[in-house]
Amino acid sequence: MFLLEIKKIGNYKNIFNERNICYFRTEIETFRRKGKPIICYNRSGFYHAARNCHLKPKCIKCGGEHATRECSIKEKLPVPKCVNCGESGHIAAWKGCKAFPVIAKPSSKRTNRSYADIAAGKREKMEKTPGRTAEERPSTSQDLPDIKESLQAIKDLKSILGEFPTLLEAIRLCKKAKTKQEKILIILNALVSD
Repeated sequence: MFLLEIKKIGNYKNIFNERNICYFRTEIETFRRKGKPIICYNRSGFYHAARNCHLKPKCIKCGGEHATRECSIKEKLPVPKCVNCGESGHIAAWKGCKAFPVIAKPSSKRTNRSYADIAAGKREKMEKTPGRTAEERPSTSQDLPDIKESLQAIKDLKSILGEFPTLLEAIRLCKKAKTKQEKILIILNALVSD
């Protein structure tokens, strides 16, 4: 079984007409999200099935380390005890249990997020930054003049360094200077000497 994510562009629905892919017989279906978590009948844990569970079994009647079908208690318990939360009065698969995971449905349809991102729980930067709204997000059109100004400043600096080649050596000497006055004198001497 494979999960493929296909963009809904052009004739994407033709994928459902495919019957063979690389000499393998295929059946294409749309993804169906389950509304509740999978429960393991081997251990009563969540998010995995008993056929894939390699843990020691846990009885839902007595909580012992044996399969429920092998339990010495054969009758139905009047007050069962949950093996997940430890409370009495319900079994592990009861939806009201505090250990029962709740799958939250998304409030609105999100775009530009892959299934892999959603499954991994990745969120957009806007959701991770508390108190920040969409209007506060800087746009690329506002950044463009700043980039142009920075590039112009770099070009001007390059031309100045071309006119005064001793200026770079003066800047290196400024690192050894202790006061601002010494730094200014070093730079002025470098400009005058050219």
